[in-house]
Amino acid sequence: MVKKSKELDSYLEYNPKNENVTIAVAMSGGVDSSAVAYLLKKQGYKVFGITMEVWTSGSACSTNIDLKDAKKVCDDLGIEHHMVCLEDEFKDIVVDSFVNEYMEGKTPNPCMVCNRHIKFGKLVELGLSYGADFIATGHYAKIENGLLKVGDDPNKDQVYFLSQMKKENIKKIMFPIGDLKKPQVRELAELLNIRVYAKKDSQEICFVEDGKLSEFLNELTDGKATCEGEIVTVEGEVIGKHRGVSFYTVGQRKGLGISFPTPLYVIEINSKKNRLIVGNNEKLFSSYLIANKINLLGCEKIEDLKDMKLKAKTRSRDKFHFCNVKVLENNKIKVDFTEEKVRAVTPGQGVVLYNYNGEVIASGFIIK
Repeated sequence: MVKKSKELDSYLEYNPKNENVTIAVAMSGGVDSSAVAYLLKKQGYKVFGITMEVWTSGSACSTNIDLKDAKKVCDDLGIEHHMVCLEDEFKDIVVDSFVNEYMEGKTPNPCMVCNRHIKFGKLVELGLSYGADFIATGHYAKIENGLLKVGDDPNKDQVYFLSQMKKENIKKIMFPIGDLKKPQVRELAELLNIRVYAKKDSQEICFVEDGKLSEFLNELTDGKATCEGEIVTVEGEVIGKHRGVSFYTVGQRKGLGISFPTPLYVIEINSKKNRLIVGNNEKLFSSYLIANKINLLGCEKIEDLKDMKLKAKTRSRDKFHFCNVKVLENNKIKVDFTEEKVRAVTPGQGVVLYNYNGEVIASGFIIK
């Protein structure tokens, strides 16, 4: 039996005031959401589990194993478990967009789309309709002052992926382990004898098996993803052939299948001309980006962004980059990096704007 750390005592304290609050825990079958369900019940809340079934067409994260684990954890706790099928919505909103973006030469971020429309959209609606006062998840994030805020685990900035959620839903969300680090959650899970305490973390793209993106794209496009084209240097010299622009991303070096005196990276993907433009590492650095589909969480009007002191991330594991924001036409913004250029700014990925306290102010999708 694991010996409990004193700093974890507060997470196990019962409070009778919690008995009148009902919480739906979004159960994935993993250690984080399972730990949340256990902790909330220990704290006196009325708890039930709710699990999305979103993709049964392949053996990825939402497999039968994960769904069964979610049900077993709820059974262990003696709480209700609701299974909701959102496969049609997930296919239409997340998967189709994912495939289309790749076909356009972009590198999509399906988690941001899913979190807005499915997990923190439709699932929240369903949880509340089943009688919940709040929806809790196992994300490493916080909500402070009505804003999303980076959690205490520096290796898991999951608010990056949550930053497109609708502002009005934040008041109904709880992140009970946002103050903890992953090792502490596993420690608690083992202490509480949660059956999945040692389970590995899920992969990033839940509906695509690791290493099988090419097969996935070909299957959903009837082979159209495989379409050979030219690999061209930034100077215009044709130096090779690619398999199809869908299989590459900005910043990629390996797997290009070309021989050249110096290392070359994908600098740009031109889907209209079916070309990969390659160059040296220095060509990957940008002083700005353009983004659209701006979601405002920490301000009321998009014009407010231009007066704020902000930091940006262009990937979840990116570091913070100090920036200024200019508002463009058609709900677009230009993010100027003020202290350094940023490597491999990638169309399709998200850009998230934080204030200096780590609170999310806005986010969007990179188009240039």
